[in-house]
Amino acid sequence: MKRLYFLNRTLCAGLMVCSLFTFATASATTTAVKDNTQRKSVAAAPANHSQIVGTWEVTPKGSYAIVRHAKTRQEYKVGFKVDEQDDYKLMPIDLKTGELFDLRYTLGHGDDDLDDELHRYEFHRNGRLYVYEKEDNGRWKREDDGGTYSFRHDGFTIKIDGDRAKQYQIRFLSDNEFELTQTKFSDRDLRRVAVKKVLRYVRVNRK
Repeated sequence: MKRLYFLNRTLCAGLMVCSLFTFATASATTTAVKDNTQRKSVAAAPANHSQIVGTWEVTPKGSYAIVRHAKTRQEYKVGFKVDEQDDYKLMPIDLKTGELFDLRYTLGHGDDDLDDELHRYEFHRNGRLYVYEKEDNGRWKREDDGGTYSFRHDGFTIKIDGDRAKQYQIRFLSDNEFELTQTKFSDRDLRRVAVKKVLRYVRVNRK
């Protein structure tokens, strides 16, 4: 009788261990799948080369930047608005009040903007691109210097002739809009205060 009781206890203990192992394995598998899905959702966006062909215009709606004080390292999230009186620059604004965000006073930055302006990119199938900027009369003018773009395993690169290549991540790319995220900045002054810039583009036309 005691032997039967011992066997029953052993069997129950074995079942409990198996159950715990199965639960732990399932949990690990779920986490791994979730992580892989998250990585794929970021990396999958640039895969369709043909989707980006056409003309796109940057829009303040949905665009933002994370900036920080050069010394205290305190961070702020700012939005953008177009300054039609000053070369159509994208000026940083306080997202709560809609007022201009004073980069000089708040961050000790040497400029009023983050080196962005209203512009259009025209992407061609052969990897070439052209930049359009808005003139004072409100018309779009194509810049003389073109450039190139390329998709890479680590992101998206734009190289305007005569300038350094800029590296981005494309967080999403649909038929009518896409989003570029920049975290690496070649300009020394900008690098001191800019943590991340996220620029949203909307399609103007297709090629």
